[in-house]
Amino acid sequence: MIQNRKDEHLRIAASSNVEEGDSLFDEVQLIHNALPEMDFNDVEPEVTIFGKKLSFPFIIGALTGGTETAEKVNATLAKAAEEFNIGMYVGSQRVAIVKPETARSFKVVGENAPNALKIANLGAPQVSRLSDRELIDWVNEAVDMINADAVAIHLNPAQELFQPEGEPWFKNVLSKLRLIRRVVNRPLIVKEVGNGISMEVAKTLSNIPPDAIDVAGLGGTSFIRIESIRSGETSEADVFRNWGIPTLLSICEVSSVYDGLIFASGGIRNGLDGAKAIAIGANAFSMSRPMLLSALKGYDSVKETINKLMWEFKAAMFLTGSRNVNDLKKAPVVASLTILLWLIQRGVRCKLTMSMYDTLKPIASVLMNNLVRIRISE
Repeated sequence: MIQNRKDEHLRIAASSNVEEGDSLFDEVQLIHNALPEMDFNDVEPEVTIFGKKLSFPFIIGALTGGTETAEKVNATLAKAAEEFNIGMYVGSQRVAIVKPETARSFKVVGENAPNALKIANLGAPQVSRLSDRELIDWVNEAVDMINADAVAIHLNPAQELFQPEGEPWFKNVLSKLRLIRRVVNRPLIVKEVGNGISMEVAKTLSNIPPDAIDVAGLGGTSFIRIESIRSGETSEADVFRNWGIPTLLSICEVSSVYDGLIFASGGIRNGLDGAKAIAIGANAFSMSRPMLLSALKGYDSVKETINKLMWEFKAAMFLTGSRNVNDLKKAPVVASLTILLWLIQRGVRCKLTMSMYDTLKPIASVLMNNLVRIRISE
C-alpha cells in the first residue's frame, strides 16, 4: 500500500543514516567584510517569490502525506510556515488523489497556512501515464487540496529505479510539463529529489520553460539509500550510493543555461549554506530532513530550528556587508580547486568561473594531464 510506503519513508528518514555524498558547500567561502557600514538590525532578508513576500528566502522542503503521522507533521510545519512567513512544499499528492480518504493529511496545510507560500507536488512518472484530461484534473485537484500558489513536478528516476514498487516511467514527461505550463494557472516548478539537475536537463527544460527549477542535488537525504534500506540493503543500490550532481555544482550548472528562478536543496544544513547557495546563483533554499526531525519533536522544536536558520542566514548577510538579498547575490565567493575543475571540464560559465574562465582553462588542462601521468606511473 502507498500509505505503508510513506510511513516507511518517514521512519527510515528519521531513524537511519540516509544522507549520502557531499553538497560541496564547505568548498566555497564567502569573503568576510570587516566594515559592513551597517548595524545587524539593518539587514533585510525578505524576498518575494511568486507574488508572496517571505521573511527570508527559505522554503520547507517536500516531505510527506497520506498517513496519520504525515498529517501531524504537515500540520506542524504548515503552522510554522504561516507564523514565520516562509514557503512550504508538500510531499507527493498522488496518494490523496487515488485514495481520497488520505487527502486530509494534505488539506491541513492549507488550513494551517492560509497565507504562506504553498507548493503542490506530483511525480513525473505518474503524470507521464495520464491522458491530457486526466493530467489537468490531477494537477487542479492537487492545487485545490492545499490552495497552492505553485505546483511542482518532481523528477526522481534514481528513486523509482531502486524502489521495490518503483515506476521508472519517464517517456513523454516533457510533453506533459508543456501542457501543465500552458493550461494550469499556477507557476510551474520542476524539481529533483536528491540527485541534482545538469545543465543539459536545464537547457531542455528551458524550452518549456518552468517558472523555477529546484536542483535538489547530491549531499543530503538519499532516496537510493532509503529504498536500499527498505529492500534489504541491495548491492546494486550500494554501487550507486553517491550517484548524482552535488548541490552546489548543480546550482552552477543550471544557472549557466536557465534564466528562471533557481531553488537550492540537497544537503543544506544551516543558514550559512543557504547564504552560499544564494550567493552563487539560487533565489531560495530549502531543507527537508532537518525539518522532519524537528516536526517529530513538536512545534517548539520547529520554531527553534527556523529561528536558528534565519539568524545564521542574516549573520552571513551582515558579515558580507549585504543589506538585502540582492546584495548577497553580488557578494564575492572563493571556490576550491575541486569545484573549479568540475566547472571547467563541464564548460560551465557561472559566477564562480566567469571572471577567470579563460585563465583557468589552460591551468586545468595542465593539472588534468599531470594527474593522468601520475596514475599511469603508479
